[in-house]
Amino acid sequence: MTQQNTTTFSSVGAVLQERLKETDETCPIHKINLISAFGKASICMECGREAIAKRDQELAEETMKEHVKRKTQYWLERRSVFLDETLRKASFENYKEDDEETARNKEQALKIAREYFSGATYNTIFTGKPGTGKSHLSMSMLKVVNEHSEPFRKCLFVSIDELMRRIKDSFKNKDSQYTEQRMIELLTGADLLVIDDLGAETGAIDSDKAASNFTTKTLYAIVNGRANKPTIITTNLNSKELTKMYDSKLISRMFRGAEGHIISFKETNDKRISVEF
Repeated sequence: MTQQNTTTFSSVGAVLQERLKETDETCPIHKINLISAFGKASICMECGREAIAKRDQELAEETMKEHVKRKTQYWLERRSVFLDETLRKASFENYKEDDEETARNKEQALKIAREYFSGATYNTIFTGKPGTGKSHLSMSMLKVVNEHSEPFRKCLFVSIDELMRRIKDSFKNKDSQYTEQRMIELLTGADLLVIDDLGAETGAIDSDKAASNFTTKTLYAIVNGRANKPTIITTNLNSKELTKMYDSKLISRMFRGAEGHIISFKETNDKRISVEF
């Protein structure tokens, strides 16, 4: 350091020493004398240090909170299994209310979503004809919970038909990330899960065909692992048809707490049909 720099720093130090003066006032909290700085209001140096530490702590907590939120958003965006990729953009905002039933069901879905991000753990069932908006509303619920829960909750959307196909494909593909064990762990680990289009994985819609042992075993592992976590199930089938297809104990577990939380489409037509002939 040159002589000039030393002189400069000394001069600055002297100016600061001159401008910072201890007063006769004392801090009521720390019982130390206040400092008058540059002619401004007297301050407590210890209060100042605590204020800086508090701001640093708040910034660290906010940064961590944002990090956790991004991780939960990653679950929904990157770990979900879609058969229809357009569902990624589904939201309450772009859900079309075509009639009284769709408006009522949207309102009920939003009410349940609010209860979920407040901590509710019951299951919800969407039932009705294909293309009526069941998957759209269930995805919308996940997004609301994902955005507003505190603490943040990991949300997951899974097309059961596509999931079973990928698991079966992993039997002959050792590098697949969709192994049975890994998928069971993923689905049971989600704080809120949508099982979309239950029944479609059997290829048995409008028939009396029962679910395979493999499907039943996999679903058992999932629902048993989610005993204290909420699950949203969408299906084109009614309760009687599902009972014919699945084991009664499995149905009982999937319908846990669903009474009063069943959203049914009975009048709405298929929203996906845009061509008339």
